[in-house]
Amino acid sequence: MSRPLPDALHQLLDRIEARAPLGADAPPEAWTRAARDGGSAMYQNTNERLNIAFTVDRLDFPAMEAMDPRVLRIPPGKNNELHRHAHESLFVVLAGAGEVRIGEAWRPVQTGDVAFVPRWILHQTRNPSPDTALVILAITDFGLTSAVLGDDDRRTRLAAGGADAPTG
Repeated sequence: MSRPLPDALHQLLDRIEARAPLGADAPPEAWTRAARDGGSAMYQNTNERLNIAFTVDRLDFPAMEAMDPRVLRIPPGKNNELHRHAHESLFVVLAGAGEVRIGEAWRPVQTGDVAFVPRWILHQTRNPSPDTALVILAITDFGLTSAVLGDDDRRTRLAAGGADAPTG
């Protein structure tokens, strides 16, 4: 059974098929930045009962449509919420060391490591360090999946009171 494609996806596909460069008029400095400096603040979440504390900044680049790079910062001894979402993610550890839960398995990560999180799998990141923040560059295909599904994060993230968000 085929479903009609959302208008946002049709528009994205039209721009891809046009083979025209996006953001061609952007100044040269718009294409690079230091991830450690963060970007536009997106959201933060704190929940003492669940030991949650983190911030997320978006690295905005001109005309970015499919990818969505974000800098996640988790303070010492804290974690983000257990969650899942429609987009795939690559986590590049920029600073610190921690543990990433992917499905039921916890894996250690440290500066320079990369972890892949498939779409719809439960995952969480924690920072066991007593004194060093964990900083992760999360590269997702949120732009593409949101063109298909809309902003599905609202249903799956505890920070947004999501109906599909696990709480413990």
